[in-house]
Amino acid sequence: MLGLKILIYISIFSVLLPIIFLFHKGKMLTSKLTKTLGLLLVISATADLINYILAKMHVPTIIVANSYFILQFLLLSYIFSLLLSNRKLIYNATALYSALYLFFFVMGFEHFNDFQSRLRAIEDVVLLIYCVLYYRQLLKTLPAENIWHYAPFWITTAALYYFGLNLLLFIITNYVFTNLPTDAAMTVWGFHNFNNIVKNILFAVGIYYAGKKQEGL
Repeated sequence: MLGLKILIYISIFSVLLPIIFLFHKGKMLTSKLTKTLGLLLVISATADLINYILAKMHVPTIIVANSYFILQFLLLSYIFSLLLSNRKLIYNATALYSALYLFFFVMGFEHFNDFQSRLRAIEDVVLLIYCVLYYRQLLKTLPAENIWHYAPFWITTAALYYFGLNLLLFIITNYVFTNLPTDAAMTVWGFHNFNNIVKNILFAVGIYYAGKKQEGL
C-alpha cells in the first residue's frame, strides 16, 4: 500500500510540472491554446487539492471529480476547436454531449454523487475521435518541420494516451469500488494515477515547445 500512496502523491503533484513550465515561459505563451491548457492545468491542480483535503476529512470527493470531468471535457473540446480545421464538428459534438448529459440525469441513468461511468466512457470516445482526426490533419498539412518539436502534437498525444488507456477503467470504476475490497480497488485505480503522471509529463513537453517559431501558434 505504501507504493500506491506514493503513486497517488506523485500523480497529485505531477500537474505542477507543466504549470511550472507555463510560468517559466511567461509572456512567450500568448496563444489561446496554451492559455486554455494553462487554465485546465490550474483547475486540475485545484481539484486535486480539494480532493485531498476532503479525503483527509473523510468527506466524499466524487462531486469534485464529476465537476472536474465536465470542465475538462469542455476545455479540451475548445482546445481541439482551435486545432482542427472543422470547428463545426467540435461545436456539434459538444452540444450533443451536453444534451446527452442532461438526458442521462433526467432519466436517472447517472447521478452527480456517483462516478458517472457511462458519461465518462462517452467523453473518452469523443475526445479520442478528436485526437485521431487531428493526427490525420497533421499528416495532411505537416505544419512543422519537426513534428517532435510541435506543441499541439504533444498535447494531442497526452490526451490520446490518457483517455485511450483509461477508457476501460472508467467503464468498470463503479463496479470496482462497489464490489472489490478497498485495497484491490485502490490497486486498480493506481493504473489511472500512473496514466495521469504520464499525461502531465506529455503536457509539459508540449508547453516546452510552445511559443517556438516553427510551432506556428
